[in-house]
Amino acid sequence: MSALHFNLLQAALIRRFVLWNGFPAVLQMVMLAVYLALAVIGWSHLTPPGVNAKLYAKANLVNLLIWGLWWPAIIWVTVFLGRVWCTVCPLELVSSFAGRASHRLGLRQRPLGGWLARGGLAVCLFALLQLLVPGVQIHRMPHYTSIFLWASLAGAVVVGLLLKDRAFCRGFCPVSLLLNAYGRGGMIAVRAGPHCAASGGPRCPSSLNPPKLDSNRDCLVCGQCLKAGGPDDMQLLLRAPFSAADAREAVASWPLTIFVMVVSGFVTYELCGVWKAAEPVFLWAPKQASAALNAGAAAGWIQGLWIIAVVPLLLWLVLGLVTRALGGAASLGEAWRRLALPMAIVVAAGHVSKGLEKSTSWIGFLPHALREPTGVDTALRMTAETLPQPPAWLSPPALSAITMTLMALAVLLAFREARLADAAGFRRRLPAIVLLGGFHLFLVY
Repeated sequence: MSALHFNLLQAALIRRFVLWNGFPAVLQMVMLAVYLALAVIGWSHLTPPGVNAKLYAKANLVNLLIWGLWWPAIIWVTVFLGRVWCTVCPLELVSSFAGRASHRLGLRQRPLGGWLARGGLAVCLFALLQLLVPGVQIHRMPHYTSIFLWASLAGAVVVGLLLKDRAFCRGFCPVSLLLNAYGRGGMIAVRAGPHCAASGGPRCPSSLNPPKLDSNRDCLVCGQCLKAGGPDDMQLLLRAPFSAADAREAVASWPLTIFVMVVSGFVTYELCGVWKAAEPVFLWAPKQASAALNAGAAAGWIQGLWIIAVVPLLLWLVLGLVTRALGGAASLGEAWRRLALPMAIVVAAGHVSKGLEKSTSWIGFLPHALREPTGVDTALRMTAETLPQPPAWLSPPALSAITMTLMALAVLLAFREARLADAAGFRRRLPAIVLLGGFHLFLVY
């Protein structure tokens, strides 16, 4: 143990739990039962006539738990603890079971390679998920959420049958790049112990080399290497965030860069939603385009393309040109790839802040949703004002203060990460980081 990290396996209770044969499978089974229950409850339920869709989403247990509580929670947990969600993810369990079934059936499984292994499809699936928010209001319609849950489950089964080495988690999970980008500074990490051999060692189901782990980007914290090795081979560390011992990438991959760009547009939109005066300005252009095209029901899709494609391109065009003008990159593409990982910290701070606002405004509905999971009667009574709506747990001034603090810390961390990744050229990219951080601070001021 040192002042900066502690091996959690030295705590007897934690060690017994992590090395238990049922870890993490039992946790994943519990989550799978919850997952299936929500998929069943949400099926065929749409917003009742005369009820506001956002109100019904809060009253319905499926959308409340998934979009109002789980989605903000996964962002918070990933930023502060790394990829620990993967430890309890039910889809990892389903995909692993499918892989074992494939072996028994004698199917030939192929390795994940090329653009799939780099996250090319994962970033497309994440963008599609964000496009479905304005396109079909997936976050407010329990039936659409149920379809998403069943489709994800089917995808985990099919990929598990056909591809090996946790291919679903590495190349098909819609949030894999979010976990990869946001979780790098997490305080939970699996690392080699003082007596661990530099090569060989326990086999990793994700095709990693556990003794050489030096980053949180790919490790799913499944615990298999902790169980396979001796008491001093592998460690489960609780560390200070953004440990200086971790490896840094000066240039991000294209899929990761595109993910950060896409999510920056979505986070900007979400922060504009908190500041009501900014939202009409942000949405003016897509509304004008929808009116000119007489888009009708397609207006949501136009808005979605504005959020995840047009706004990010405009925003990153400015950031990239500033970086190029200061000599921080030889091309626009290189500028984007060099900015991606430091900027991911700034974007994550905005995402965390919006998640806090959402969860604290939705969580008061949980007792009602537990009593009536479909939420129909609750929403009708609240619409008729015979049942009061629960107030948010945090006031707007408190949320604004928290957001500004997180954003300021994120900018400082982004400076540090840029320096550790590229000590020679990071100063030429600092103005771009300040621009993005200052822009988001302006939105929540």
